[in-house]
Amino acid sequence: MLGVIKMDEKKVLKPIDEILADPWQVDIQELFKSFVNEPDEIKKNWYNALYTYVLQKRQEDIINRPGFII
Repeated sequence: MLGVIKMDEKKVLKPIDEILADPWQVDIQELFKSFVNEPDEIKKNWYNALYTYVLQKRQEDIINRPGFII
């Protein structure tokens, strides 16, 4: 019988909540490096999704600033 590893959700979810709460506090280059260098396909996809989310939120913040013109 295989043992089940139980993770403390609060320890896992807090850092994710912090990343999602303020995308400007995230080192986006580190996220990109993690995505590029990750050999595990599932983790690679997760890093890619997180990188894309942070990048999109930063772009939205810039576009929504008063006086922003394309």
